[in-house]
Amino acid sequence: MEFSLDRDESHHLTDERATVDVTERDGAVIVMVRGKVLFDTLTPLSEAVSRLTDGPARRVVLDLSGVSMCDSSGLNLFVRIRSELTSSGGWLRLAGTRPLVDNVLHITNLDRILPRYDTVEDALTA
Repeated sequence: MEFSLDRDESHHLTDERATVDVTERDGAVIVMVRGKVLFDTLTPLSEAVSRLTDGPARRVVLDLSGVSMCDSSGLNLFVRIRSELTSSGGWLRLAGTRPLVDNVLHITNLDRILPRYDTVEDALTA
């Protein structure tokens, strides 16, 4: 079931849906996210990450350089991912966050538990 707040349906949900590409590099999984990470658009990210946390991946970098907006559902997902990874000795690092996402992380104090780096390379070498 898909849900959107678009009352007149002039915008299609699939145009807003986040897209995800997953690669491996230097012993970590890089999850490149594009689009808006909102309650009605984050399904692809949630599904991709669920597969990762159910598997052997324990070090994950979320490349958010292509994310223009993130709401509390996205933040909740990030915290859940971090919790699952750290409980098994792994980590989650955010890379390339844009100003709007940075502000949301700062206002909610989640920047204290979700380390942010300018680039994927910086996140991998930290």
